[in-house]
Amino acid sequence: MTLLNLKSAPKRGHKRVYWFANKYLKVPQGHGQGKSFKLRPWQKEITEGVFPDNRERPSQGLVSLPRGNGKSTLAAVYALYALFADGVESPQVLICASDVRQAGIIFNACRRMIELSPELDKRAKIYKDRIEIPGNNALLMPLPSDVGALQGWAPSLALVDELHVVNQDVWESMLLSSGKRPDSMCLAISTPADNDESVMWSLVKNARENPDPDFYFREYTSDPSHETDCLHCIKQSNPAFGDFLSAKSMANVRKTSRESAYRRLRLGQWLEAVENSWVSKTQLDAVLTDKQISDGSKVVLAVDGSYSGDTTAIVAVSVGPVPRAQLVKLWRPQDEAEEGYRVPILDVEQEIRNACTRWDVAEICFDPYRFARTMQELGRERLPVVEFPQSAQRMTPAVTQAYEGIVNRTYEIHNDENLTKHILNCRVTEDNRGTRLRKEKKDSPNKIDSAVCMVMALSRASFLANKPVKRGKIFRSVA
Repeated sequence: MTLLNLKSAPKRGHKRVYWFANKYLKVPQGHGQGKSFKLRPWQKEITEGVFPDNRERPSQGLVSLPRGNGKSTLAAVYALYALFADGVESPQVLICASDVRQAGIIFNACRRMIELSPELDKRAKIYKDRIEIPGNNALLMPLPSDVGALQGWAPSLALVDELHVVNQDVWESMLLSSGKRPDSMCLAISTPADNDESVMWSLVKNARENPDPDFYFREYTSDPSHETDCLHCIKQSNPAFGDFLSAKSMANVRKTSRESAYRRLRLGQWLEAVENSWVSKTQLDAVLTDKQISDGSKVVLAVDGSYSGDTTAIVAVSVGPVPRAQLVKLWRPQDEAEEGYRVPILDVEQEIRNACTRWDVAEICFDPYRFARTMQELGRERLPVVEFPQSAQRMTPAVTQAYEGIVNRTYEIHNDENLTKHILNCRVTEDNRGTRLRKEKKDSPNKIDSAVCMVMALSRASFLANKPVKRGKIFRSVA
């Protein structure tokens, strides 16, 4: 198989990348689909930093860019350039992400660009898990963020997608692999992380304070003190705004997203932990009520906590058109003077029985990991015990639904000091597994257990409220 004709291409650097993209690549999807790929001025600026023509190529790089600005497509351009036109013997291009599915986003963009180019397509062999170019012995491979899977490679270009969900060990493994060749590079393209303990934040902080020509850094962000609808901030953070990122799209996302998530994912801002709350005090105040759930009402109970050293809570949520959440009971270690505090499990079980007497309890939700014995005991008493594992699969839709209910004011929450405090203590983790509530720091004394209970109970109460009523079959005689 003959090699790609590169005789008319610039010798090296960013101009060679422009030439390759314009001559051989087409836009794979979205705005301008099927047309020749022309790098925008801001994309050329990044490319000039990644592939300079008047100095050595940096060995590391990080581009912090909000969603919707074509990160994956630009990364695919770099991957295909490294595969076909970088002039490297037996090039290896690795795409690393939090999992194979995420790495597949860039991989699939590469695959589609090759399919749209007859000159590239006839020189490539595309497999389900890799792309090979026999003419120059090139290989492109998507990999999960697993240290073991990253061993034994010698990439000429290593791309890390969404660094904010990749840990330190994986990043270091990619660096160690990519350093085996001259002019090799490890480049990460990502939105900001949701906490300051990530490897991405340490790289951003160091790049801001100690610029290094061997570490290319470009950050698209804006002033977090401005309002989210500040047009200047939107344009400053989103170089594709008004081009293939529409104003309508940004406005719609802003209306339906948490402010902290919108600022991070769409404005590229790094937020202090206190700003990254699940809900704001203003949003919470709008749904608070002094009314308790009426005795005899149909409710769902949820229980969360542990046997020792942590808070345990029971929350009730009414089943109806406007669910109302109410803290039933809270056990806290600081309430006990003696050391070696243990949650009084028998008291917890009796409180659940009392609640079943007070209300018409449809379900009692537990995470079975912590309360297997209690579930068995109450189950023997024929109480309506239900498993609610606090897995990402279960908690992601529950957290999202609870947030939307609070923001849209379709829920009510009893104005209890402990419950509201726990809600405001909640932070959010958003990664490839989904969306989950967490404490500000792992060892933070600010508890969130009653808020987690509320999310569980709201999820089940909403389900029961919208569950179709089974009706008996009606038989009619025909004369």
